[in-house]
Amino acid sequence: MSVTTIKTRIRQMLGDFSSSTSDIFTYGSSSVFTLSESNVISITTVYNNDSTIGVVYSYSSTTNKVTITSSLTSGDIIQVDYTYYPNYSDSELLQYIQSTLIYLTINNYGEFEYDSADDAIYPDLEDREENLVAAVTAVLIEKPMDTLRLPDITINFPKNDPVDIKIKKLISSFKVDNRGLGEVIGE
Repeated sequence: MSVTTIKTRIRQMLGDFSSSTSDIFTYGSSSVFTLSESNVISITTVYNNDSTIGVVYSYSSTTNKVTITSSLTSGDIIQVDYTYYPNYSDSELLQYIQSTLIYLTINNYGEFEYDSADDAIYPDLEDREENLVAAVTAVLIEKPMDTLRLPDITINFPKNDPVDIKIKKLISSFKVDNRGLGEVIGE
């Protein structure tokens, strides 16, 4: 089971939806340009003086930089259009998902492992378990969370519950309710 679906569900729960933006640079002597947003999904278009003709570039997700390899003249205006996630990178979400797998084990739900070679969780998760992983991960990320809104239910947590107690209640409710997540956890 690839974690891509789980990441999408986490983003939906947290409202971390993709956005589009443009960065504009003036070429001086370096043809390497650092983008202003850090969680870039993809570069959509690169312009040199409002034209895409002849613009050859590469993007490094490691450095968050666009390098133009076609010729530039001092004073050229470079515009980079791209999409990004405003809050969390895929690698951040993956770290939280791996923490969630530990919480599942601690709370006697099961033994799951992340395999980085194929970006999957083993043993395979059922659809409802993907929702559980996404919900627990959302609670981990939004630590002061009092309410978790899912497509078909809302889960309210007592304001003073620590994160581990919220997660324990969430997993316990999930184990009891074989249709999915329980109606309300705590008062």
